[in-house]
Amino acid sequence: MRRDVIQGDEEIVLITRPSAWFVVLYPLKMILLIIVIAILVGVVCSMLNVTGLGGLMAWSTIWLLAALTIVLVLGWSLLEWRFHVYTLTTRRVLTSTGVVRRTLYETSLVHLRQTMVHVSIGERCVGVGSLLFATAGTAYYDTVWSMLSDPSAVQQKVQNLSRRSERS
Repeated sequence: MRRDVIQGDEEIVLITRPSAWFVVLYPLKMILLIIVIAILVGVVCSMLNVTGLGGLMAWSTIWLLAALTIVLVLGWSLLEWRFHVYTLTTRRVLTSTGVVRRTLYETSLVHLRQTMVHVSIGERCVGVGSLLFATAGTAYYDTVWSMLSDPSAVQQKVQNLSRRSERS
């Protein structure tokens, strides 16, 4: 998080990013899709070999291409993880995401109306969870801090600061 987004007497309370599990869980559906496609292409090529229509590709080539694609997907996921930064200050919640197209979301703790810890099945398996934030006047969660190592502790910090900012 760049220091130039911090205002006046505002202090940083917490800077965090997703758990390292993000690198594997974030692209998991894409990895499974690549594996299914590799299996299907392998079966089709084997059937064509049996019928004598020629060997388009060997199983080893198919799996080599699939493995290379998975490595590229994991590499991109690592970049995504590196550029997800969550910052809690004494006044605001900030979410910075994106590798190519950067997004910076911020909201005042005074406007924060609801936080929710959400734990998907995949997150539960590895012991992480996501923290969702909603502000006044919205019918949805405005931002998400994905795959935090201890989302309940972070939620408690946010709620404590939010109560303090409402009183002052």
